[in-house]
Amino acid sequence: MSLSNFFETKRKNYAAKCPHCGDPHHYTELKFPVVNDRGTWVIKCNACGEPFAVDLKNPIESPTGNCMVLERYDDEEKPYVGNFEYATDTAVYKLAINDEDPVFDYSGHPIYCCPDTGEGLEQSALAELSAAMNDIREQWAIILNNYLARRVPEVDHLAVSIKVPCSCPRKHMATFYRPFQLNPNVSFEMDGFLLANISGTELDDVLSGIHTKSYLMNALDKLIVRWRLYKDQILIAAPFVGHQWKSKTEKLEIWERLLKQLDAKRTVFLTRSATWSGYKSALQETGLDHDVLVSYGLENQIVATGNKKQDFHAKVYIGIGGQSEVFSGSANLVDGPSMENSSFAVSSYTKVIEKYVDPLKLSLPEASDRADHHLMISPTEDGWKTTIGVGPAPELS
Repeated sequence: MSLSNFFETKRKNYAAKCPHCGDPHHYTELKFPVVNDRGTWVIKCNACGEPFAVDLKNPIESPTGNCMVLERYDDEEKPYVGNFEYATDTAVYKLAINDEDPVFDYSGHPIYCCPDTGEGLEQSALAELSAAMNDIREQWAIILNNYLARRVPEVDHLAVSIKVPCSCPRKHMATFYRPFQLNPNVSFEMDGFLLANISGTELDDVLSGIHTKSYLMNALDKLIVRWRLYKDQILIAAPFVGHQWKSKTEKLEIWERLLKQLDAKRTVFLTRSATWSGYKSALQETGLDHDVLVSYGLENQIVATGNKKQDFHAKVYIGIGGQSEVFSGSANLVDGPSMENSSFAVSSYTKVIEKYVDPLKLSLPEASDRADHHLMISPTEDGWKTTIGVGPAPELS
Protein backbone atom coordinates (compact mmCIF):
# COMPACT_ATOMS: atom_id res chain seq x y z
CA MET A 1 0.00 0.00 0.00
CA SER A 2 1.36 3.41 -0.93
CA LEU A 3 1.72 6.11 1.72
CA SER A 4 -0.81 8.33 -0.11
CA ASN A 5 -3.44 5.56 0.06
CA PHE A 6 -2.77 5.09 3.76
CA PHE A 7 -3.69 8.71 4.48
CA GLU A 8 -6.86 8.70 2.37
CA THR A 9 -10.32 8.85 3.92
CA LYS A 10 -12.19 5.73 2.82
CA ARG A 11 -15.91 5.62 1.99
CA LYS A 12 -18.32 2.69 2.23
CA ASN A 13 -21.76 2.90 0.66
CA TYR A 14 -24.53 1.15 2.60
CA ALA A 15 -28.11 0.18 1.83
CA ALA A 16 -30.10 -0.50 5.04
CA LYS A 17 -33.70 -1.70 5.02
CA CYS A 18 -36.23 -0.29 7.46
CA PRO A 19 -37.04 -3.12 9.92
CA HIS A 20 -40.73 -2.11 9.86
CA CYS A 21 -41.52 -1.93 6.13
CA GLY A 22 -38.33 -2.99 4.29
CA ASP A 23 -37.83 0.31 2.43
CA PRO A 24 -34.12 0.70 1.54
CA HIS A 25 -32.12 3.72 2.76
CA HIS A 26 -28.73 4.69 1.31
CA TYR A 27 -25.89 6.37 3.20
CA THR A 28 -22.10 6.56 3.27
CA GLU A 29 -19.80 5.66 6.17
CA LEU A 30 -16.45 7.47 6.37
CA LYS A 31 -13.30 5.83 7.72
CA PHE A 32 -10.47 8.22 8.57
CA PRO A 33 -6.79 7.17 8.34
CA VAL A 34 -6.08 7.46 12.08
CA VAL A 35 -8.81 8.12 14.66
CA ASN A 36 -12.36 6.86 14.11
CA ASP A 37 -15.37 7.21 16.38
CA ARG A 38 -18.24 4.76 16.52
CA GLY A 39 -21.85 5.59 17.07
CA THR A 40 -25.47 5.36 16.01
CA TRP A 41 -28.03 7.17 13.88
CA VAL A 42 -31.74 7.22 14.51
CA ILE A 43 -33.40 7.45 11.09
CA LYS A 44 -36.99 8.26 10.21
CA CYS A 45 -38.12 5.87 7.46
CA ASN A 46 -38.79 7.60 4.14
CA ALA A 47 -41.72 5.25 3.45
CA CYS A 48 -43.55 4.40 6.68
CA GLY A 49 -42.23 7.20 8.91
CA GLU A 50 -41.22 4.84 11.73
CA PRO A 51 -37.83 5.48 13.42
CA PHE A 52 -35.09 2.85 13.36
CA ALA A 53 -31.37 2.74 14.23
CA VAL A 54 -28.11 1.91 12.45
CA ASP A 55 -24.58 1.64 13.86
CA LEU A 56 -21.70 3.17 11.91
CA LYS A 57 -18.24 4.74 12.12
CA ASN A 58 -17.96 8.51 12.49
CA PRO A 59 -21.68 9.27 12.91
CA ILE A 60 -21.08 13.04 13.06
CA GLU A 61 -19.10 13.36 9.81
CA SER A 62 -20.56 10.60 7.62
CA PRO A 63 -22.88 11.74 4.76
CA THR A 64 -26.56 10.93 5.30
CA GLY A 65 -27.43 10.10 1.67
CA ASN A 66 -31.21 9.79 1.34
CA CYS A 67 -31.67 9.17 5.08
CA MET A 68 -33.64 11.52 7.31
CA VAL A 69 -31.40 11.36 10.40
CA LEU A 70 -33.26 12.43 13.54
CA GLU A 71 -30.39 12.01 16.05
CA ARG A 72 -26.65 11.25 15.94
CA TYR A 73 -25.00 9.49 18.86
CA ASP A 74 -21.26 9.13 19.56
CA ASP A 75 -20.32 6.10 21.72
CA GLU A 76 -17.69 8.08 23.61
CA GLU A 77 -19.64 11.26 24.35
CA LYS A 78 -23.31 10.32 24.05
CA PRO A 79 -23.94 6.59 23.48
CA TYR A 80 -27.31 5.47 22.15
CA VAL A 81 -29.45 3.77 24.83
CA GLY A 82 -32.85 3.95 23.13
CA ASN A 83 -35.24 1.17 22.18
CA PHE A 84 -35.72 1.78 18.48
CA GLU A 85 -35.34 -1.37 16.39
CA TYR A 86 -32.10 -1.69 14.42
CA ALA A 87 -31.93 -2.23 10.67
CA THR A 88 -31.07 -5.92 10.45
CA ASP A 89 -30.76 -6.17 6.68
CA THR A 90 -27.87 -4.06 5.36
CA ALA A 91 -25.56 -4.35 2.37
CA VAL A 92 -22.29 -2.69 1.43
CA TYR A 93 -22.14 -1.87 -2.26
CA LYS A 94 -19.68 -0.49 -4.79
CA LEU A 95 -22.11 -0.39 -7.68
CA ALA A 96 -21.98 2.47 -10.16
CA ILE A 97 -25.19 1.29 -11.81
CA ASN A 98 -26.86 4.70 -11.44
CA ASP A 99 -23.79 6.83 -12.07
CA GLU A 100 -24.20 9.34 -14.88
CA ASP A 101 -21.12 9.79 -17.04
CA PRO A 102 -22.16 11.51 -20.28
CA VAL A 103 -19.44 11.76 -22.92
CA PHE A 104 -19.01 13.59 -26.22
CA ASP A 105 -16.87 11.66 -28.72
CA TYR A 106 -14.88 14.16 -30.77
CA SER A 107 -13.22 11.37 -32.76
CA GLY A 108 -16.50 10.18 -34.27
CA HIS A 109 -18.41 11.64 -37.22
CA PRO A 110 -19.27 15.27 -36.43
CA ILE A 111 -22.90 16.40 -36.26
CA TYR A 112 -21.97 20.10 -36.01
CA CYS A 113 -20.74 21.01 -39.50
CA CYS A 114 -20.49 24.31 -41.39
CA PRO A 115 -23.23 24.37 -44.06
CA ASP A 116 -21.02 26.41 -46.40
CA THR A 117 -17.83 24.36 -46.31
CA GLY A 118 -19.09 20.99 -45.02
CA GLU A 119 -16.30 21.09 -42.43
CA GLY A 120 -16.81 19.41 -39.09
CA LEU A 121 -16.38 22.02 -36.34
CA GLU A 122 -16.27 19.90 -33.18
CA GLN A 123 -12.52 19.33 -32.98
CA SER A 124 -11.86 23.01 -33.73
CA ALA A 125 -14.23 23.96 -30.90
CA LEU A 126 -12.40 21.62 -28.53
CA ALA A 127 -9.04 23.14 -29.50
CA GLU A 128 -10.40 26.64 -28.79
CA LEU A 129 -11.67 25.49 -25.38
CA SER A 130 -8.25 24.04 -24.57
CA ALA A 131 -6.52 27.32 -25.51
CA ALA A 132 -8.90 29.33 -23.30
CA MET A 133 -8.81 27.12 -20.17
CA ASN A 134 -6.56 29.45 -18.15
CA ASP A 135 -8.94 32.37 -18.74
CA ILE A 136 -11.92 30.15 -17.92
CA ARG A 137 -10.31 29.01 -14.66
CA GLU A 138 -9.77 32.65 -13.65
CA GLN A 139 -13.49 33.30 -14.18
CA TRP A 140 -14.30 30.15 -12.19
CA ALA A 141 -12.34 31.54 -9.22
CA ILE A 142 -14.37 34.77 -9.41
CA ILE A 143 -17.61 32.77 -9.60
CA LEU A 144 -16.69 30.81 -6.46
CA ASN A 145 -15.95 34.00 -4.54
CA ASN A 146 -19.22 35.59 -5.64
CA TYR A 147 -21.21 32.47 -4.88
CA LEU A 148 -19.73 32.15 -1.41
CA ALA A 149 -20.59 35.81 -0.87
CA ARG A 150 -24.22 34.95 -1.84
CA ARG A 151 -24.19 37.04 -4.99
CA VAL A 152 -25.23 34.26 -7.40
CA PRO A 153 -28.74 32.75 -7.73
CA GLU A 154 -29.36 29.01 -7.86
CA VAL A 155 -28.02 27.50 -11.09
CA ASP A 156 -27.66 23.98 -12.49
CA HIS A 157 -25.05 24.59 -15.16
CA LEU A 158 -21.97 26.61 -15.95
CA ALA A 159 -21.72 27.30 -19.69
CA VAL A 160 -18.85 28.59 -21.81
CA SER A 161 -19.34 30.37 -25.13
CA ILE A 162 -16.35 30.40 -27.45
CA LYS A 163 -15.60 31.38 -31.07
CA VAL A 164 -14.93 28.55 -33.53
CA PRO A 165 -12.67 29.40 -36.50
CA CYS A 166 -13.95 28.53 -39.98
CA SER A 167 -13.10 29.67 -43.51
CA CYS A 168 -16.72 30.72 -44.10
CA PRO A 169 -18.06 34.24 -43.33
CA ARG A 170 -20.34 32.94 -40.56
CA LYS A 171 -19.49 33.56 -36.90
CA HIS A 172 -19.72 30.12 -35.33
CA MET A 173 -19.96 30.06 -31.53
CA ALA A 174 -19.63 26.84 -29.51
CA THR A 175 -21.47 26.32 -26.23
CA PHE A 176 -19.87 23.99 -23.73
CA TYR A 177 -21.28 23.24 -20.29
CA ARG A 178 -20.73 21.35 -17.08
CA PRO A 179 -22.89 20.78 -13.99
CA PHE A 180 -22.39 23.55 -11.46
CA GLN A 181 -20.71 22.26 -8.30
CA LEU A 182 -19.98 24.65 -5.48
CA ASN A 183 -16.74 23.00 -4.45
CA PRO A 184 -13.35 24.75 -4.71
CA ASN A 185 -11.64 21.36 -4.64
CA VAL A 186 -13.55 19.85 -7.57
CA SER A 187 -11.48 19.10 -10.67
CA PHE A 188 -11.89 21.91 -13.18
CA GLU A 189 -10.35 20.41 -16.30
CA MET A 190 -11.30 20.56 -19.96
CA ASP A 191 -12.68 17.01 -20.00
CA GLY A 192 -15.36 18.07 -17.51
CA PHE A 193 -17.04 20.17 -20.22
CA LEU A 194 -19.53 18.81 -22.77
CA LEU A 195 -20.31 20.32 -26.18
CA ALA A 196 -24.00 21.28 -26.42
CA ASN A 197 -24.18 23.37 -29.59
CA ILE A 198 -22.30 25.22 -32.33
CA SER A 199 -24.24 28.11 -33.83
CA GLY A 200 -24.59 28.51 -37.58
CA THR A 201 -24.91 24.75 -38.15
CA GLU A 202 -27.90 22.81 -39.45
CA LEU A 203 -28.53 19.51 -37.70
CA ASP A 204 -31.42 18.55 -39.97
CA ASP A 205 -29.18 18.78 -43.03
CA VAL A 206 -26.45 16.68 -41.40
CA LEU A 207 -28.55 14.02 -39.66
CA SER A 208 -31.36 13.47 -42.15
CA GLY A 209 -30.36 10.83 -44.69
CA ILE A 210 -28.81 7.37 -44.91
CA HIS A 211 -26.14 6.53 -42.34
CA THR A 212 -24.58 3.50 -40.67
CA LYS A 213 -25.94 2.20 -37.39
CA SER A 214 -22.69 3.23 -35.67
CA TYR A 215 -22.96 6.78 -37.01
CA LEU A 216 -26.53 7.06 -35.67
CA MET A 217 -25.63 5.68 -32.23
CA ASN A 218 -22.79 8.20 -32.01
CA ALA A 219 -25.13 11.00 -33.13
CA LEU A 220 -27.70 10.00 -30.51
CA ASP A 221 -25.02 10.15 -27.80
CA LYS A 222 -24.23 13.72 -28.89
CA LEU A 223 -27.88 14.74 -29.05
CA ILE A 224 -28.47 13.42 -25.52
CA VAL A 225 -25.56 15.59 -24.32
CA ARG A 226 -27.25 18.55 -26.05
CA TRP A 227 -30.69 17.77 -24.62
CA ARG A 228 -29.38 17.40 -21.07
CA LEU A 229 -28.67 21.14 -21.17
CA TYR A 230 -31.38 22.54 -23.41
CA LYS A 231 -34.48 20.37 -22.94
CA ASP A 232 -36.80 19.55 -20.06
CA GLN A 233 -37.13 15.82 -20.77
CA ILE A 234 -35.72 13.13 -23.04
CA LEU A 235 -37.83 10.40 -24.64
CA ILE A 236 -36.12 7.21 -25.80
CA ALA A 237 -38.52 4.91 -27.64
CA ALA A 238 -37.12 1.82 -29.34
CA PRO A 239 -38.41 -1.77 -29.33
CA PHE A 240 -34.97 -3.38 -29.26
CA VAL A 241 -31.59 -2.73 -27.64
CA GLY A 242 -28.98 -4.70 -29.58
CA HIS A 243 -30.13 -7.52 -31.85
CA GLN A 244 -30.56 -11.30 -31.67
CA TRP A 245 -26.97 -12.03 -32.71
CA LYS A 246 -25.45 -9.96 -29.91
CA SER A 247 -24.31 -11.81 -26.79
CA LYS A 248 -25.71 -10.79 -23.38
CA THR A 249 -22.40 -9.12 -22.57
CA GLU A 250 -22.50 -7.10 -25.79
CA LYS A 251 -26.10 -6.08 -25.13
CA LEU A 252 -25.23 -5.03 -21.59
CA GLU A 253 -22.43 -2.83 -22.95
CA ILE A 254 -25.00 -1.04 -25.16
CA TRP A 255 -27.33 -0.60 -22.17
CA GLU A 256 -24.57 0.77 -19.96
CA ARG A 257 -23.37 3.18 -22.65
CA LEU A 258 -26.89 4.54 -23.09
CA LEU A 259 -27.90 4.67 -19.41
CA LYS A 260 -24.75 6.59 -18.44
CA GLN A 261 -25.63 9.29 -20.99
CA LEU A 262 -29.08 9.88 -19.53
CA ASP A 263 -30.44 11.80 -16.54
CA ALA A 264 -32.78 9.40 -14.74
CA LYS A 265 -34.86 12.26 -13.33
CA ARG A 266 -35.68 13.60 -16.80
CA THR A 267 -35.77 10.50 -19.03
CA VAL A 268 -38.76 8.53 -20.27
CA PHE A 269 -37.73 5.17 -21.76
CA LEU A 270 -40.14 3.00 -23.77
CA THR A 271 -39.34 -0.47 -25.08
CA ARG A 272 -40.79 -3.98 -25.22
CA SER A 273 -41.14 -6.24 -22.17
CA ALA A 274 -38.71 -8.75 -23.65
CA THR A 275 -36.07 -6.02 -24.03
CA TRP A 276 -36.33 -5.07 -20.35
CA SER A 277 -36.11 -8.78 -19.48
CA GLY A 278 -33.04 -9.10 -21.69
CA TYR A 279 -31.32 -6.33 -19.74
CA LYS A 280 -32.07 -8.06 -16.42
CA SER A 281 -30.88 -11.39 -17.80
CA ALA A 282 -27.64 -9.83 -19.06
CA LEU A 283 -27.13 -8.24 -15.65
CA GLN A 284 -27.65 -11.64 -14.00
CA GLU A 285 -24.87 -13.11 -16.15
CA THR A 286 -22.42 -10.64 -14.59
CA GLY A 287 -23.39 -11.87 -11.10
CA LEU A 288 -25.87 -9.08 -10.30
CA ASP A 289 -29.39 -10.29 -9.50
CA HIS A 290 -31.81 -7.54 -10.54
CA ASP A 291 -34.41 -8.62 -7.97
CA VAL A 292 -31.82 -8.33 -5.18
CA LEU A 293 -30.80 -4.89 -6.47
CA VAL A 294 -34.46 -3.85 -6.41
CA SER A 295 -34.86 -5.02 -2.82
CA TYR A 296 -32.02 -2.70 -1.76
CA GLY A 297 -33.10 0.18 -4.01
CA LEU A 298 -29.96 -0.17 -6.12
CA GLU A 299 -31.47 -0.93 -9.52
CA ASN A 300 -30.98 1.55 -12.35
CA GLN A 301 -33.68 4.18 -11.90
CA ILE A 302 -34.38 4.52 -15.63
CA VAL A 303 -34.96 0.77 -15.83
CA ALA A 304 -37.06 0.90 -12.65
CA THR A 305 -39.51 3.37 -14.17
CA GLY A 306 -39.31 2.00 -17.71
CA ASN A 307 -42.45 1.88 -19.84
CA LYS A 308 -43.44 -1.28 -21.76
CA LYS A 309 -45.30 -1.57 -25.06
CA GLN A 310 -45.47 -4.61 -27.31
CA ASP A 311 -47.15 -3.37 -30.48
CA PHE A 312 -44.70 -0.78 -31.76
CA HIS A 313 -41.73 -0.78 -34.11
CA ALA A 314 -41.00 2.96 -34.10
CA LYS A 315 -37.56 4.24 -33.18
CA VAL A 316 -37.78 7.82 -32.04
CA TYR A 317 -35.64 9.94 -29.70
CA ILE A 318 -36.85 13.36 -28.60
CA GLY A 319 -35.48 16.26 -26.60
CA ILE A 320 -38.75 17.61 -25.19
CA GLY A 321 -39.19 21.30 -24.46
CA GLY A 322 -40.98 24.39 -25.76
CA GLN A 323 -39.13 23.78 -29.03
CA SER A 324 -38.57 20.02 -29.16
CA GLU A 325 -36.04 18.16 -31.31
CA VAL A 326 -37.01 14.84 -32.89
CA PHE A 327 -34.45 12.29 -34.13
CA SER A 328 -36.01 9.21 -35.72
CA GLY A 329 -35.40 6.51 -38.28
CA SER A 330 -35.11 2.79 -38.88
CA ALA A 331 -32.18 1.93 -36.60
CA ASN A 332 -32.50 0.12 -33.29
CA LEU A 333 -30.11 0.91 -30.46
CA VAL A 334 -27.11 -1.00 -31.77
CA ASP A 335 -23.79 -0.32 -33.50
CA GLY A 336 -22.91 -1.75 -36.88
CA PRO A 337 -21.90 -0.99 -40.47
CA SER A 338 -25.29 -1.61 -42.10
CA MET A 339 -27.17 1.40 -43.46
CA GLU A 340 -30.29 2.94 -41.95
CA ASN A 341 -32.42 5.99 -42.69
CA SER A 342 -32.80 8.85 -40.23
CA SER A 343 -34.35 12.29 -39.93
CA PHE A 344 -34.05 15.27 -37.60
CA ALA A 345 -36.67 17.96 -37.12
CA VAL A 346 -37.66 20.75 -34.74
CA SER A 347 -41.26 20.77 -33.52
CA SER A 348 -43.40 22.48 -30.90
CA TYR A 349 -44.17 20.74 -27.64
CA THR A 350 -47.85 20.46 -28.62
CA LYS A 351 -47.05 18.79 -31.95
CA VAL A 352 -44.62 16.35 -30.32
CA ILE A 353 -47.29 15.23 -27.87
CA GLU A 354 -49.88 14.95 -30.64
CA LYS A 355 -47.70 13.17 -33.22
CA TYR A 356 -45.35 11.02 -31.12
CA VAL A 357 -46.35 10.69 -27.47
CA ASP A 358 -50.12 10.17 -27.75
CA PRO A 359 -49.95 7.52 -30.52
CA LEU A 360 -47.58 5.51 -28.29
CA LYS A 361 -50.15 5.83 -25.46
CA LEU A 362 -47.51 7.33 -23.21
CA SER A 363 -48.28 9.54 -20.24
CA LEU A 364 -45.31 11.80 -19.63
CA PRO A 365 -44.53 12.47 -15.96
CA GLU A 366 -44.19 16.08 -14.94
CA ALA A 367 -40.72 17.33 -15.82
CA SER A 368 -38.35 17.88 -12.89
CA ASP A 369 -37.82 21.48 -11.87
CA ARG A 370 -34.81 23.22 -13.39
CA ALA A 371 -32.96 26.28 -12.10
CA ASP A 372 -34.22 29.68 -13.24
CA HIS A 373 -30.71 30.86 -14.18
CA HIS A 374 -27.43 29.67 -15.63
CA LEU A 375 -23.88 31.05 -15.60
CA MET A 376 -22.13 31.92 -18.86
CA ILE A 377 -18.40 32.56 -19.34
CA SER A 378 -17.71 34.26 -22.67
CA PRO A 379 -15.10 36.46 -24.40
CA THR A 380 -15.80 40.18 -24.76
CA GLU A 381 -13.83 43.13 -26.14
CA ASP A 382 -12.63 43.74 -22.57
CA GLY A 383 -11.58 40.16 -21.92
CA TRP A 384 -13.41 37.13 -20.53
CA LYS A 385 -16.50 37.83 -18.43
CA THR A 386 -19.10 35.86 -16.51
CA THR A 387 -22.78 36.75 -16.76
CA ILE A 388 -25.89 35.38 -15.07
CA GLY A 389 -28.35 34.31 -17.75
CA VAL A 390 -32.10 33.96 -17.37
CA GLY A 391 -33.41 30.43 -17.80
CA PRO A 392 -31.79 27.06 -17.11
CA ALA A 393 -29.72 27.25 -20.35
CA PRO A 394 -28.59 29.83 -22.89
CA GLU A 395 -30.69 30.43 -25.99
CA LEU A 396 -30.15 28.07 -28.91
CA SER A 397 -28.88 29.77 -32.07
